[in-house]
Amino acid sequence: MRGPLPPPPGALRTVLVLAVGLLPAHRVKNFLLRRLGHRVAPTARVSPCLLMRVGLLDLAPEARIGVGTVVRSVRLLRFAEGAGVLQWNWISAAPAYQRYDPDDDRPGTFVMGRHAAIMSRHYLDVSGGLSMGEYSSFAGVRSTVITHGVDVEANEQLPRPVAIGVRALLSSNVVVVPGCTVPDRCLVAMGSVIKGDLPHAGYLYAGSPATAKRPIGGKHFDRTEPYVHVPSTRG
Repeated sequence: MRGPLPPPPGALRTVLVLAVGLLPAHRVKNFLLRRLGHRVAPTARVSPCLLMRVGLLDLAPEARIGVGTVVRSVRLLRFAEGAGVLQWNWISAAPAYQRYDPDDDRPGTFVMGRHAAIMSRHYLDVSGGLSMGEYSSFAGVRSTVITHGVDVEANEQLPRPVAIGVRALLSSNVVVVPGCTVPDRCLVAMGSVIKGDLPHAGYLYAGSPATAKRPIGGKHFDRTEPYVHVPSTRG
């Protein structure tokens, strides 16, 4: 994420990007987004979505943004090759945190490694910054990531980034509180609340707050495709 980013979009660019975002996925749409200052590979797939006050889209080949997804006030959305979000997700940031610490380039950014994936109807607050390692994923629906919070002693709102490791799998209805890290190759059970830094890679975590239950492994953690497909036959 290092290096200068473009300034916040002006009113005209904001309206034009919003209008282009509503178009069907097509190489022409990607071309128009590039003309408007974004970096969108010709083979990226940007379905009809709401792109509101987005600083920079940086989409590698085969990256994707699913239909109905909302991206609001995000400074940087960077998806590596094959990474992406599916339908009806919400990704937003509070711009005030992007001015909090000039030396911190994480607030307002969402970075996904190669073949990382977000399924449907999740809420991602990236005010403090969110990163996901390659082949990591939010499965199912309705998980929530929050990357800012209130310090009640100081009466201040502070950004606190969240980092998801490589090949981690987070199930439905998981809550990730500000400042968490999720280690590599772990599984977080449905309904868990992640608080702080989970200590061990390769474990099943569950509960509120989530704690390590047992070591876990399987073919899922060595897969070479971004999504887990339903088999055509059983047996």
